[in-house]
Amino acid sequence: SENYLIFMQQLSNRYFNRAMFLLTVRGDHPQPAQAESQGLMDLCTCKDMDQEVVDNGDREGFKGDNDVYFELLLGRIKGLIILMTMGFEDEWGIEDLFDGARTALVRALKSPNHTLFRDLEPAGQMQRLDSALIEYYLLLASRDEQQDGENEKADCINKAAAIGVRMLFEDDYVIGEAAVLALKALIEKTQLCTSDELGGEDPSDVRSALFQYRQKVTEMMSLSCAGKDLIARESFASANIGDFSMEAF
Repeated sequence: SENYLIFMQQLSNRYFNRAMFLLTVRGDHPQPAQAESQGLMDLCTCKDMDQEVVDNGDREGFKGDNDVYFELLLGRIKGLIILMTMGFEDEWGIEDLFDGARTALVRALKSPNHTLFRDLEPAGQMQRLDSALIEYYLLLASRDEQQDGENEKADCINKAAAIGVRMLFEDDYVIGEAAVLALKALIEKTQLCTSDELGGEDPSDVRSALFQYRQKVTEMMSLSCAGKDLIARESFASANIGDFSMEAF
């Protein structure tokens, strides 16, 4: 039934929340191995339940709101990126989540008054997804560097930079956090470029200019939070990392 699927999705979210908590604090847990084992088990359970909701949603007439589904996928993606940054392997298949989020976004674009764009324009929602993709590719590049995979590293940086260029060139306005990630990708790209590839410009000069732009964006973001109280600033920072609270989904 529809109520059963709604309950299952909520329960899946709670498994994901507990997995994130246990895996991120396992170093401070009195039994780290047990915390990690339980966290990975919760993550697997969450993945299975998410899939069951998707598989049975059409049959039972439960579709859910695309804005809720998009936010859910984006939350999963951000959580998995944090775990991968900590050294965990991608046991979920994060690229499938990226595909699902992009499909939900494209579907929403067909409805001009879609609730997904109530608080943020389509370009802004695309930037949220693209910035997560940039972060993912840069993470893969750093892993390939540690494993001496120069070709794979260059490929990941090129993909991240291409996404960043599109965002900075095509969009009239860019979310601060997305702009910082896009500039980071372009800075990494300059490490691979020759002067000829940059239209005769010295790569170090281009890199220096990009660093200056990133510093200006960071300063503007800091100023926007300067007048807020401590709770507001901490909430803002936590939201940018990834909101895993049960109510967010």
